[in-house]
Amino acid sequence: MRRITVFLAIAVFAISSVSAQDLSKILNDHYKASAQDKMSKITSATIKGNISAMGMEMGLTLYQARPGKLRVEADLAGSKVIQTYNGTTGWTYAPAMGILQPQQLGAEELKSIVKQADMDSPLWDYKAKGNKVELLGSSDDGSAYKIKVTAAEGDQMTIFINKETSLISKMVSTQFANGMDMEIETEVKDYKNVKGIPVAHYLATKMGGQVVSTITFESVEYDQKLDASMFEKPVIE
Repeated sequence: MRRITVFLAIAVFAISSVSAQDLSKILNDHYKASAQDKMSKITSATIKGNISAMGMEMGLTLYQARPGKLRVEADLAGSKVIQTYNGTTGWTYAPAMGILQPQQLGAEELKSIVKQADMDSPLWDYKAKGNKVELLGSSDDGSAYKIKVTAAEGDQMTIFINKETSLISKMVSTQFANGMDMEIETEVKDYKNVKGIPVAHYLATKMGGQVVSTITFESVEYDQKLDASMFEKPVIE
């Protein structure tokens, strides 16, 4: 019996070692395909496009700057919706939604904006971010690898890496909304090269299997000079 137990332990160790080697190769191929070496040198990004949600079409502009700063501007019902994050604190200003003065974001809202502010792949430098990654195998149709990312605070996300391109094709996470946990699936596609870096120009978000919003990017510009004040509390003019 002891010999069998030893053999089982060896088999489990061997399988774990193979999985670790596979995961390492998948990640390295992803870093190379996404030109992470070039992306790491980019200091800012200005992205313009459109968002479609709840039957409405809105113009959208995102400003990102290292380290971890974000400003989002959208046009809603003739007025601007502004969300900012300076790397520590975030604010929202949305008159059309009844937020007539800039309000500071709560802890749950900050989680989402922190992820959006990260200019790199969510798989890049995961150890330094305090995250853990695990290879779950392949997608149901076999077209992608599934990698589970567990953040330091416990939140989890499953990232799908296309086997042909080694680029992210989908992200799945769980979010508490309307008094219940909802699975949120984001489809990522239409990659175009910007300064040798592949950038997804289309994202579709689904909740409960239904598309709730789509984002289409029209232009992406890197390394524009962005004033630090852009990421602070919105100034009402």
